[in-house]
Amino acid sequence: MNVLLLSDFSKVGINAIHYAMDLLQDQQANFYLLNIYDPDPECIDNCAEDEKAMTLATLEERVQKLQQRSENRPHKVTGHYSEEKLVNAAREFVKKHRIDLIVMGAVGHEQRHSTILGKHTFEIMSKIKCNTLAVAHESEFKKPERLLMPLDYNASFGSKNIRFLKDSEVFKGKHLDIWEIPSVENFGDDRNIGKKEIFSRLKNIRVNFSTFVESSVYDKTTWADVQNKFDHIVILGKNIRICDLLLHNKDGLYAKVPNQLPILVLHD
Repeated sequence: MNVLLLSDFSKVGINAIHYAMDLLQDQQANFYLLNIYDPDPECIDNCAEDEKAMTLATLEERVQKLQQRSENRPHKVTGHYSEEKLVNAAREFVKKHRIDLIVMGAVGHEQRHSTILGKHTFEIMSKIKCNTLAVAHESEFKKPERLLMPLDYNASFGSKNIRFLKDSEVFKGKHLDIWEIPSVENFGDDRNIGKKEIFSRLKNIRVNFSTFVESSVYDKTTWADVQNKFDHIVILGKNIRICDLLLHNKDGLYAKVPNQLPILVLHD
């Protein structure tokens, strides 16, 4: 598996990296640590060169620490540096290195009471078609047992969209609870049956469906309960309504309930 670690060396970014490496501890994985250099506009002449040198030194130090942390694991860690814009650099890297998963911190500690995702994380999830794992600052690693997927059937999706769940050994034998959130457009539509059957291909995952009234989605108690019952939240990237409902950095429902669960967004 090829994993792109996007990090600015912040605490939330480092926690996300450690979480991902622990999640994949038994999997053969190439971890590409990519740091995007964002120069200080007030820094001129030698100051800019000094900042760049410090960034490269920090990157090298971080790679060494991650290699030591994965000494007895089938992992390889390499460091990479870019001065391009975040989305452009990540998109090119995904294509060049055939990345299977992007890993980022979800949101900084100081913002966790006002949004579920930071601006950059939401931008990566919404603009790059690659499976993305966003890890909250408070996420402490434990092997995932129960996954939650809020879902409506307005989105056009197929088996490719759940391929990561199907092929990954990490989720083998786990429970996937799918909350079907009906709307006026899709409630009772026979076409939903075909989409529902797509999940029958998850032979190694136990899937349970339940209908969830949309008004309950907005309830604070619901999401507080989610924090206690589940280990991961999984969302289909094509499920735009659900993504906006839960993840939008201004309107995300976790604005009322600080989130500690990793969020996995799946793309085809």
